[in-house]
Amino acid sequence: MSAIQIDDLLRRVELFRGLSREEVTKIFSHGLTTRVPKGDILFQKGATGNQMYVVLLGKVGVVEGKKVIATLATGDMFGEMALVTNEPRSATIVALEDTQLFVLSESTFERLMTKRVAIRLLLNIVKTLSHRIKDANLKMTGQV
Repeated sequence: MSAIQIDDLLRRVELFRGLSREEVTKIFSHGLTTRVPKGDILFQKGATGNQMYVVLLGKVGVVEGKKVIATLATGDMFGEMALVTNEPRSATIVALEDTQLFVLSESTFERLMTKRVAIRLLLNIVKTLSHRIKDANLKMTGQV
């Protein structure tokens, strides 16, 4: 991955905020990038998992029953709750269009991160989850 691509990720992906180009390059060198065709299910609600994902290109849908309840696009992350809590997946995720994802597994996360990088990533995950909770609360109270 080029320096320009890494710099673009640093700007667009909340997970990587506060990390250096070198740190993100190291994370990508040990992670997996995968393409998912439109319509493919990435995982089902209730499934076990120890990976989180970052949307590099495309869109995925968070599905409850047959309804898409949220859309995640370039720069968004998902699956982080299962990575952090080791609990079953809380939703089904479907590719809404051809999508490219970065996959970060629990073992890669634990093995390769320095304490500083791991803490920064976890703080970024907490920040994202906090925003999602706030948005859900606003929707529930009709303020959105």
